[in-house]
Amino acid sequence: MCFEELKRRLLEGIDLKQGRLYLAKVSQGRFLEEENYTIHLNGKRLLFAKVFYGRKPYYKEWVELFNIEEGFFGTEAEDLLLELFSRCFRRLFVEYYNDPQTTKELKSGIPPQETRLGKRLKSLGYTYFRDWYYPEGWMEGGYKLQAERL
Repeated sequence: MCFEELKRRLLEGIDLKQGRLYLAKVSQGRFLEEENYTIHLNGKRLLFAKVFYGRKPYYKEWVELFNIEEGFFGTEAEDLLLELFSRCFRRLFVEYYNDPQTTKELKSGIPPQETRLGKRLKSLGYTYFRDWYYPEGWMEGGYKLQAERL
């Protein structure tokens, strides 16, 4: 399963114990290879995803999950979305400031890959981690964990 299959599955929606998870809106990003996803759970916005499909051979694909509602972290919806996105994207960014456990662990000096979120991403095959606690520039957004499969 990759890009088109991922999008199709999210557009169709997925029933979870928490309710129905689905892709509510897709809009064009800044580049031809980029789209913006708005993902809902039970009719309410859960998060946004900036999806870059890559520009071969120069740029690899990546996805960033941001403006994530607090109720997302540590849930079935989190597990499912991370798993689905990890199938297609070797580089993943997840904003964590609404994840109290990961935030606390990082502030106490625990390495990114050993935090709650880092361990979950590690279990999906990611091997390189970076904590973007101080994003560079003005378009990078908030605190996020970067995970990559090299």
